[in-house]
Amino acid sequence: MDAPIAHSARDAQSPPQSYADHVAGVGRRADENAQAMLAYAADIEVARTLRAAIADAAEFHDFGKLDPDTQARLRKGRGARLCWDHIDAGVAHLSAYKAMMAAWLVRAHHAPGLPARERHFGLGNVRRLRGRRDDDEEAGEAQVARTDAHLPAMRALHHSVVGDGAPQAGGPLHGLPMRLALSCLVDADHADTAEADGAAPPPPAPAPRWEERLAALDRHVAALARNGGARTDLRQQFYAACRAREPDAAMIACEGPVGIGKTTAVLAYLLRRAIETGARRLFVVAPFTAILSQTANVLREALVLADEQDRPFDIVAEHHHRADFADIASRDLATLWTAPIVLTTAVQFLETLSSNAPATLRKLHMLPGSAVFFDEAHALAPVTAQRRTSTQPKGVLTRFLPQYWRWFCDLADGWSCSFVFASGSLARFWQVEDIVEQRRRDLLDLVPANLVRPLIEAEAVRVRYVTHPRFSDPNALLQVVCAQPGPRLAIMNTVQSAAVIARAARAAGRNVLHLSNALCPRDRDAVLQEVKRRLARREDDDWILVATSLVEAGVDISFATAFRERFGLTSLLQIAGRVNRHGEFGACGGVHDFMIEAVAGLTRHPDARLPGEILSDLFRDGRLDGQFEAARLVTEALRREVAQSGPIPDLLEKAEAQRHYPDVADLARVIQADTKLVVVDPCLVERLIRHDRVTMRELLAGSVQIWATKIASLALDPVYQRPGVYRWPHDYDPDFLGYMAGALKIADIAGGEAAIW
Repeated sequence: MDAPIAHSARDAQSPPQSYADHVAGVGRRADENAQAMLAYAADIEVARTLRAAIADAAEFHDFGKLDPDTQARLRKGRGARLCWDHIDAGVAHLSAYKAMMAAWLVRAHHAPGLPARERHFGLGNVRRLRGRRDDDEEAGEAQVARTDAHLPAMRALHHSVVGDGAPQAGGPLHGLPMRLALSCLVDADHADTAEADGAAPPPPAPAPRWEERLAALDRHVAALARNGGARTDLRQQFYAACRAREPDAAMIACEGPVGIGKTTAVLAYLLRRAIETGARRLFVVAPFTAILSQTANVLREALVLADEQDRPFDIVAEHHHRADFADIASRDLATLWTAPIVLTTAVQFLETLSSNAPATLRKLHMLPGSAVFFDEAHALAPVTAQRRTSTQPKGVLTRFLPQYWRWFCDLADGWSCSFVFASGSLARFWQVEDIVEQRRRDLLDLVPANLVRPLIEAEAVRVRYVTHPRFSDPNALLQVVCAQPGPRLAIMNTVQSAAVIARAARAAGRNVLHLSNALCPRDRDAVLQEVKRRLARREDDDWILVATSLVEAGVDISFATAFRERFGLTSLLQIAGRVNRHGEFGACGGVHDFMIEAVAGLTRHPDARLPGEILSDLFRDGRLDGQFEAARLVTEALRREVAQSGPIPDLLEKAEAQRHYPDVADLARVIQADTKLVVVDPCLVERLIRHDRVTMRELLAGSVQIWATKIASLALDPVYQRPGVYRWPHDYDPDFLGYMAGALKIADIAGGEAAIW
């Protein structure tokens, strides 16, 4: 009898992967992942339980492939269709030994991932626990019968090639521990499969070297100070105070206005904290990719050491998009959190933390024992939003921050993580009782008290706030914008609105640039560099940048005037950070709040109504006149928004408590719309089709994210043999409108309003 196999041969020249080799490889990798992660677990018993469960799940995750029919089909090659669910037998075997944690992991290690307890593991549903065919009772019963009939023979075959051992009995640990354990297993399974499929093993992760990086950061900041500047003294005081702060707080807040050097100051504290705690890695989490790209450049200049200059992207790694590919053919493109310093978006970070999907959770085990810097934390997540779930298909109003705060506390208390929440308009949500409930913490502030008053006084001199009546059309808005001193910045709430305003400005003969996620990262970077070149030429001031909120926070650019389509107070305060940044335009640069009718292709943001109404009230009450403490006012606006949104059942907490993992993932999704990676660079498409080696950095640089609901209507096809990766066949303007050049043309042909994005 031939030795059993786990995966079919890739091609006629390659051998299949044997079952014994795959089980051994996954077991070794999963245990390595578990040991590295569990070294940071506060509870020793939790660590022991998870390590044993991960080991048992690794041994039996592919147990069902020993079914004789499945073995026969695997030997036919990649195109053969498997008739039986190979997960069922592993769950059945582990359940018989009451190894329920391992049974959950095996059940969840392939799509659709972590299930719902009451449907799969609850009382009265023991049989359904075994299969995944929830929509087909007859097929599920047939699967259970098939497994029961062949289980003794599969068990004997497994023992003959792997060894004779009994799983360890134990109940499941749910919530965050379950996700972390699944991450260890899935990463091991995917890595072993990819290597057997011909992928090169990943290089070892570079060493953290935190002491050396802190010394390098000190030298970098000292060099910046020698260049001088209007606020150099304040910046140096701020950096020195944050660096000297005792690194004894697992959670700390940092508020400092624009231009004060928050990034380097927070990093100095976090590097000291990393040294203190023996942190594995440092995460920088920001709401927008433009901030990440800018911060990555700063960090590579400041923290990459002399002997690492040939591999800066291995030291400071950016993860811009949701690009977690579950299909075997695309696993080589997966981005993992393995670098010492990882920069990622808030959406990516939070949705990984709350996910039930194996491919997304694959990297989560890298998080315990890390220091996390939430940059522009005011934009971490909206207060409320409508979210659809499998049990609530019409959508329910959801609050995000209460459950995310619970996870942050769990990571800090149970998994040795450290957090800094930083922003120039920091909403102290941990002080709002309706959000944090019994998990309230009094976070200390990284900003020294003696620096707070000078910073507030400097802000009142730097900017002033103005509000306008509603504009009736794009040209009316553009007339008012162009009447203000230049250069000028106009921020719209949606990608489509920004494209419509930019196109109208160019049609009217205005000198205009456009920057939004309609451009791929490579082209966004080029536009941003052009913006910076123009801003450096002070005599060149008669032009407009029309953009979305991606340049609202943290981007080092400074205009004489800014217009912000009304959203909320934090958005207005953040856009003020792109105005008269260093006082170079004299006293009080103008920050203008406005609204515009939904006409001529302009679209409204669904989440802007309530925060916009609160901002209107603050203007009416004169709360933005003169000097004000931004954090206090932003927290007040947050309290009002929570109160005015009315009583909202904490369905996210309930779903987590009931172990309904699919609902947790849906309710916690910061961006509801499912997006797909779409390659806009034709040369990159050709390389992918040829299966040339394409790095994740190259793939993301030439791609955009487009709503999944638009894939069919835009006739977007997957790249050949690259499931989950699509190509853009329509007009793409790399210098101006990006993919909106084609999208607006389609909308125009369809009659404008018929194809609103």
